[in-house]
Amino acid sequence: MASSLPSLYAEANMKPVTALVGLLLVSSALACPVKKGFIAGGLLPLPAGYVPKCDDWYASSKQGLQSSLGTGQKMSWFEMYAVDAKALKFDNLIGQLTRRGYTSVMKTDYGGMVGRRLRDKAGRMLDVSARKMEGNNYFVSLSLIKF
Repeated sequence: MASSLPSLYAEANMKPVTALVGLLLVSSALACPVKKGFIAGGLLPLPAGYVPKCDDWYASSKQGLQSSLGTGQKMSWFEMYAVDAKALKFDNLIGQLTRRGYTSVMKTDYGGMVGRRLRDKAGRMLDVSARKMEGNNYFVSLSLIKF
């Protein structure tokens, strides 16, 4: 009987460790942005007023985009930010991305959303969009898609 006590003790202590490891894996799966303090996969410093959104809205938006991708398309990363209208400066953000080697492919403005599709030198598409939410708040999302 005494020899089974250490075994029971070790087993009981493994449950919290297993739960912690599971929590860390879930947290890292929802991790955003790609690189803390930066935007666009770590390409640019985070603009003033851009607050990373790493909540259920972020997770469902990312999942929705992933499920809409066609055959052969793969999302490299997805980021979302809450931004006040005064801090948005959408054209400035696009300008910074084009100065870093992205080329403009098309505008994707529709239904209260401003969007741009850019291409990098490897042919991947970077979709950047800003959607007006409540009041003066916007959600800005960026996603890099491999074709």
